[in-house]
Amino acid sequence: MDVSATVRVTTSPSEEKPDRSRLERTAEILKESGFDVLKIGRFGVSVRADASAFRNVLGVSATADTALCTATEPKNSELRDLIDLVEVTPRPQLY
Repeated sequence: MDVSATVRVTTSPSEEKPDRSRLERTAEILKESGFDVLKIGRFGVSVRADASAFRNVLGVSATADTALCTATEPKNSELRDLIDLVEVTPRPQLY
């Protein structure tokens, strides 16, 4: 089952939000790594992939039905410089 999450892009101390080029580069790297890019936002990139992609690319153990907010440990050095956090929100439970 696919996991949906938002990956936060880092800023410099003088910036309020990440530069658009950093957001787009993050999305590009994640797409090349097997993620579906859902949206490039103001502070991060929303993605979807299977749990193994999260583990292999971001160094995060994520599951589709469990909320998670944790620091990332990407193996890609460029990605390591671009991101710092991933937030997984589980699918809503409809009554």
